[in-house]
Amino acid sequence: MSEISEILSQIIDELKELRLLYKELVEKLIPMEEPKPDEQRAIEEEDELVSEEELLRVLKK
Repeated sequence: MSEISEILSQIIDELKELRLLYKELVEKLIPMEEPKPDEQRAIEEEDELVSEEELLRVLKK
């Protein structure tokens, strides 16, 4: 039983290390940036709803 506990403990340690390495890799590939003012405004503002007719009219242009 002790051997199984040791093996499980090693697996847990390796998984923690893999998660840390994956997190670091993702942070390097996809840097977190603060949104620009216009992006922040778009995130916070309520969406404007338009009719289907308006949408089709704009898409036909």
